[in-house]
Amino acid sequence: MNKQIITQNEILKISKNFILDKGFVSFNIRTIAKECGISVGTIYNYFPSKSELIIATVESVWKEIFEPLNNLIYIDNFIEVIKKIYETIKNGNYKYPEFFSVHSLSFASEGKDEAIKMMNFYFYRLKEILLSVLRNDKCIKEKIFNDSFSDKQFVDYIFTLILSSLLNEEEIEPLLIFISNYIY
Repeated sequence: MNKQIITQNEILKISKNFILDKGFVSFNIRTIAKECGISVGTIYNYFPSKSELIIATVESVWKEIFEPLNNLIYIDNFIEVIKKIYETIKNGNYKYPEFFSVHSLSFASEGKDEAIKMMNFYFYRLKEILLSVLRNDKCIKEKIFNDSFSDKQFVDYIFTLILSSLLNEEEIEPLLIFISNYIY
């Protein structure tokens, strides 16, 4: 092996690059070890199982895609935030083509619960951002939300529609028109 010293972050970077080059479904420990120039045992020193390496790699991709969205909380226009979320996720899906459609299937056995928790964490964070921006958007019609249809329910619904648009490769414009007609 050429490399003697490698860090956990280097393994994750190589794992992400592997996903970019060869796709998520080709991912395995032996190949990643070879790409890193280290033994399989060295990988296991950092990641006790294939499942943990996959989860850490997926989390690294989630962070790369979603962490830039944390600054959206400072925007006070709900439509603009939806556009940015849509474009960011769309670009992430473009960079990691199989990620959104295949990654959840990859956790069919071990690691599935951790992967779902991680995905839910990022989705929860995005919904919190949407809710905060919605509440701070001064152009929203007054008394549009109430006990029978809260702003939180609205955000949950809109978030589902954003994801549906992305998974179905639909443009976001019809959704933006729908939202604008309802809240402004």
